[in-house]
Amino acid sequence: MDNYKELWRCDECREIHDDEDGARECCRPSVTELYGCLDCGVVHDSEREAEQCCGVFEVRCTNCSRDYKSIDINAKAIQITGHCTVCNPLFTLDDRLAIEDMHYLETGRTGDVRLGES
Repeated sequence: MDNYKELWRCDECREIHDDEDGARECCRPSVTELYGCLDCGVVHDSEREAEQCCGVFEVRCTNCSRDYKSIDINAKAIQITGHCTVCNPLFTLDDRLAIEDMHYLETGRTGDVRLGES
């Protein structure tokens, strides 16, 4: 699961496009392929920079083998309880509060572990 998306920049007017055809048709120049971080929206020149942006990495649930980004609330659930909300949605109140607190402290975003949303 990649943490970035491919973008293209019109080399004439420097406008960034979501699709290569749009960039090519913009001013009819050559285009440059770029990579945009899906979490913060920063545009990078290389795929490697985009992969490393925001310090995001994959976390795999040990029960169901689903992959989550490290900034997802399910990653925190896996770190604390050993399973995600999809394969086992049951958590003690203490675990739920610990997961939601850890998620908020690390990402600055509120989340609800009962819904698996962050």
